[in-house]
Amino acid sequence: MTRLKLLLVEDHELVGQGLKAMLGERYNVVALVRDGREVLDAVRLHNPAIILLDLSLPGRTGVDLIPEIRALNSEVRILVVTMHADPVLADHVIRHGAHGFVPKNAPLRELEEAIATVADGRTFVSRRVPAHSNKQSWSGQRLGFAQLTQRQQTIVRLFGRGKSSEQVAEETKLSLHTVWFHRRNIKRVLGIDSEADFAQYCLLVHLSDEEHLPDVKAEPRK
Repeated sequence: MTRLKLLLVEDHELVGQGLKAMLGERYNVVALVRDGREVLDAVRLHNPAIILLDLSLPGRTGVDLIPEIRALNSEVRILVVTMHADPVLADHVIRHGAHGFVPKNAPLRELEEAIATVADGRTFVSRRVPAHSNKQSWSGQRLGFAQLTQRQQTIVRLFGRGKSSEQVAEETKLSLHTVWFHRRNIKRVLGIDSEADFAQYCLLVHLSDEEHLPDVKAEPRK
């Protein structure tokens, strides 16, 4: 029996290698890609059946890559596997071409269920995605964005586009130390505690720049 060809897109080496080891016995893992700028070339080269796609990537975000992947290969199935278990993000990626959404804290059996579901032509959204955005509604987050200085807003938008701290420093003509200083102040102003929540916030701002994002209440999971 031919094994499904999976392309893993994950920028954290340990996480990526862990997924490769767990899934390698059951599926044909054709490649592990760590940079968003290399994804489209990998799709052309390997022609995978399913892409396990992280959203926070250096170079390009998974959010931006989804419609481009679909335009390149309409047959490939895209399963988002991300630390951002947020219903706003889940709703957005599904509406824009992804076929599934699973948080990284899901067990292996749920990930395999998601792979089987999207391979069968259906959509899978994890029951672990909460009914409301974490900590505060997106409307509240938009109000928080208005409290940031223009420089801080620019930095948030650049991070939301997948830029690294070094790239943000280069584009804003700031030192790397100053960029990190702004990151700390942005998190303080917004009441954000973790780097994961900061990355999620930047992604949401990035989406907001492209379309109006209302509060999303996820449908009950079955």
